[in-house]
Amino acid sequence: MIGSNPSPQLDQLAQHMFNVVTRFCLAVPRGKRRSGELKEIEFLALSLLHEHQTMIVGDIQRQLRVLPAQMSRVIRSLEARERPLIICRINPNDKRKIDVCLTPEGTAAFKEYQSLRVQTISSVLQHLGVNEQQDLGRLIDRLNESLQTKMVMA
Repeated sequence: MIGSNPSPQLDQLAQHMFNVVTRFCLAVPRGKRRSGELKEIEFLALSLLHEHQTMIVGDIQRQLRVLPAQMSRVIRSLEARERPLIICRINPNDKRKIDVCLTPEGTAAFKEYQSLRVQTISSVLQHLGVNEQQDLGRLIDRLNESLQTKMVMA
């Protein structure tokens, strides 16, 4: 059973993983963001919508852990483009809530953003041997299960 105080070894592993994730993020080519390119928080919102199809604005906000004002800016940015990435509608069951769903353009933007990052990660992972890739795959599956459990409990 995992206690509430992680061991020094677990803290060290967590720090090591944080460093690797940071390096992955830094490995993605950036440069000056062109008009219309997604911000990280916008991608995360699209990612939630891609997974859940339709969500209430407040639920997206809670999952992203942002303030209401920041969530409003994200929604406006995704909705106010020449080709909107999301559509907002009043929730039919509760008129005080707003449902948000992806447009086809939103799905395309999500996939494009994701593809660039996956290509970068793939280029790094190609240096691992087949057995190492399989081991990493199993560990990532276990980590993903743990993250899913944590998200359900949050």
